[in-house]
Amino acid sequence: MKLHYTLFIGIILLIASCKREKLEPFTPKNHFASFQKEKSQFFDLDTIYDKFIEGKHGTKFYFRRDLFDLQETDKVQLELIELYDFKEILYRNIQTLTTDNQLLESSGVLKIKFTSNGKELQLKKGERIAVYPPKGKLKGNDIFLSETDYSSNITWKITDQNYELFTYPVGGGIWVTDYVNKDSIPYYKKQNKELLGFETYQEYIKEGLVVKDFFILGNVNKQWINIDRFVKNVSKLNFSLVEKTERFSGFDIYFFYDNLNSFIYEPRANNNLKFQQIPISGKTYILVVGSYKNQIYYDKIELKEATNNATLNINMKKTTKEDLKRLFE
Repeated sequence: MKLHYTLFIGIILLIASCKREKLEPFTPKNHFASFQKEKSQFFDLDTIYDKFIEGKHGTKFYFRRDLFDLQETDKVQLELIELYDFKEILYRNIQTLTTDNQLLESSGVLKIKFTSNGKELQLKKGERIAVYPPKGKLKGNDIFLSETDYSSNITWKITDQNYELFTYPVGGGIWVTDYVNKDSIPYYKKQNKELLGFETYQEYIKEGLVVKDFFILGNVNKQWINIDRFVKNVSKLNFSLVEKTERFSGFDIYFFYDNLNSFIYEPRANNNLKFQQIPISGKTYILVVGSYKNQIYYDKIELKEATNNATLNINMKKTTKEDLKRLFE
């Protein structure tokens, strides 16, 4: 009897010890980082005064030294990243969600970074740079700048792009082209009309050419630039996830959308799986990714209106990074 009792206690202790398996603290991981192909482009601007810049995917702008506080001997380098392929945005984990939880669809993400003597340069107060993306990229879109939270997760804040190119005379037959706030255009047109009898330079030279495919940047220190539009017909869901094996200390969670260049990334510890106001649009899926003993696991669940306030069970299955990638393709 004593032997049976001892054996029973041993089994109980063994079961308890299995249940109390100590998990490594959860650390968010970008499982798609190795698939990135787009690299930084570097331009050595040295000490030149100005230079026309064109990236390999068609982003254009002018560099001028007088826009920055620089000594004559300071050498300048530009780093340009052009992400016009949505897969490259996904691989870098650059989600498409605003700071106030609105879903975006991206037409491209950029980084423009000037450095000198190992330090990032800032534009002088009031100075701006005009950027010309490839043709058609700005149609129906706005410009957003990135903000990063405590967990290095990116969200986006819309910028004021209330500018137009406008040409006006400064005397002596000389015309100057500048980026003018749209609210000021009527004033400049009136001035042109009173001085010369023409409202615009295009009218003066009998041309109708007006360049509109550009946006204006002030300082973008450590920020990404996103060419995005707001997604229409979006609903918001609340729900919870439950994973019963207790093998995972946390999950890298992605929300993605059929026929939209959009996704949301939510890294969550295993004790924090309640979700509030998640945007859904059309066919929306949640991809749950976790690691256990160096093996990747996943589950994919479709989110619907009926899912609101539901508790969803996660059924994790073995997978690979390559198979995860195919789920998005």
